[in-house]
Amino acid sequence: MIDGKKIYKENIVIDLDVNTKEEVVETLAELLLKNGFINNLHAFIKDVQERENHMTTGIGNGIAIPHGKSSSVVESTVVFAKTTKYIEWESLDENPVNIIFLLAIAEKDKGDGHLRILADISSHLMDDEFVNEIKNATTENEIEQILSSI
Repeated sequence: MIDGKKIYKENIVIDLDVNTKEEVVETLAELLLKNGFINNLHAFIKDVQERENHMTTGIGNGIAIPHGKSSSVVESTVVFAKTTKYIEWESLDENPVNIIFLLAIAEKDKGDGHLRILADISSHLMDDEFVNEIKNATTENEIEQILSSI
C-alpha cells in the first residue's frame, strides 16, 4: 500500500450492475487488473473464490468482505462496490448484500497487514452511523470521503 492508503477513488464503483457474487468478484477483479493492482486476473479470482468456498464473507447488514491473498496482487488494496440490486451471498444473517469491500492482499502483506486491513474495516462496519453514511452515499467522491478514515 502506498503511504498506508488502502482505498483509491479508481477502486470505488457505484451502481455495479451484476446478478451473482461470482459476477461481483469477476467485475471487481477486472477493475483491479485495469488499475494495476493485480497482474493475473484468473489466479486472483480463483484465490478469492477458494476463500469464499471455505467460509462466507457475507457479514450481515447487506455487507460482504470477500478477500484474496494472492501472488497475483501487485499492491494490497480494497475495492468498494455498491450494487444496483441485492446479491445472494450466503451471508451470516441469510440476507443478500449490496455493499462489497473486496480486499486484494499481496503475499508480503499476508500476515499482519491483511488482518489489520480486515480489522480496520470490520470495526468501522460496527458503527451504525458509518454504515448509514455508506448506504446513503450516491457518488464515488462521497464514498472516498467516508472511507478515508479507514
